[in-house]
Amino acid sequence: MHEIENRDTYSMMENCKKHMYQPIQLELTDGSVYQGILHSYDNEKMYMLMPNMSANQQASREDDRFFFPFFGPFGLFGFPFFGVRRFGPFFPFFI
Repeated sequence: MHEIENRDTYSMMENCKKHMYQPIQLELTDGSVYQGILHSYDNEKMYMLMPNMSANQQASREDDRFFFPFFGPFGLFGFPFFGVRRFGPFFPFFI
């Protein structure tokens, strides 16, 4: 079982390396879909830069601006490899 998990993790990390700093679309095993920019990865998770659209947070809060002036209304979100069904490039425009 560990051999399969290691192979899946290795292929996921290779795919992350291929799409680093590019817009991607991510589908989780529960069916939810996210779009963002692949920021980084480690041995267990991939991290995406995505809009921070939480229901409890307003986009125009001034105190957030002082802590993260370069991200604005964006946040860095981690997704564990075991919860990812698939991901690939995302093209939010027509060519």
